[in-house]
Amino acid sequence: MAVGLVFCVAVFATSVTYGGQETPGVAGVNVAVKQVPNKHDVTNAWGIFALDPLPAGSYTLSFKARPANQSKGSTSHKVIVATTYLIKIEGTKHPVKQTRLTSDQLVAGVEIPVEAGSGAKIRGVVLPGASKKMVWIPPPVGSNLPGHWAEEGSNEASRFHSEVYGQGDWQRALR
Repeated sequence: MAVGLVFCVAVFATSVTYGGQETPGVAGVNVAVKQVPNKHDVTNAWGIFALDPLPAGSYTLSFKARPANQSKGSTSHKVIVATTYLIKIEGTKHPVKQTRLTSDQLVAGVEIPVEAGSGAKIRGVVLPGASKKMVWIPPPVGSNLPGHWAEEGSNEASRFHSEVYGQGDWQRALR
């Protein structure tokens, strides 16, 4: 079950811990103007994107994230995984805010209609809404079972991520 949870929830376009600090945005989300394919950007580490000026009109912005297993980057034994996302768009006639997006929706692609004024420079940010702290649980020694992610603070995680491991903890883990 834990392996399925990781693939469902973990989009590398998540907030990840770097040097003990959580990055504020969702990196690596492709943003494109559906009607003008050469107008596109990719969100940076802060989740920010900006598009070159557009003529006045109605447009559809497409947001698409890569699944975690297709993303570049390194992961430590502790990560912060977003469970929901939000997209804020400015530079349009009316600011837009799309909330409660799931990882599955962001990976499949989200389309948001916007109205641009003449020469509008559309910009915005993709942010994590809710998140969970996850820790890597190593595979049991002498077993063919793989390692997996578990929520920080859970009984399973606390056995492996405490400063002192008791003999009983290791014996239970090896069963």
